[in-house]
Amino acid sequence: MAVPTKINIQRKRGDTRRMIFKIKSSTDGSGIDISLWTAFLLTVDPSFNPVDDTGNAMQINGVIVDGPGGRVAFTPTGTTAIGNYFYDAQAVDENTEKVTFAEGTYELIEDITKD
Repeated sequence: MAVPTKINIQRKRGDTRRMIFKIKSSTDGSGIDISLWTAFLLTVDPSFNPVDDTGNAMQINGVIVDGPGGRVAFTPTGTTAIGNYFYDAQAVDENTEKVTFAEGTYELIEDITKD
């Protein structure tokens, strides 16, 4: 798993349903055991190549939901403004090496129900 998987995300403003990622082996597509991984973080930014974290629209800590199956969940707060962003998701693996496992666009669109 050397190259992050490209996943483009589109969500409605205000929605807080968790997003679940499955981290897979690049050789056979099976889930990688992430039971010993830590520091899961999904960062959303309006810039494709931010120089620092001052412009981050949000950062979400991840929680392992199925370690042996490679599943981690991120639950957004629902407070980020509508717009087009970029994101990446990373963690620290069992060897204490930082791994970016997903990246892509993150689009928040207007919802009809206002609350």
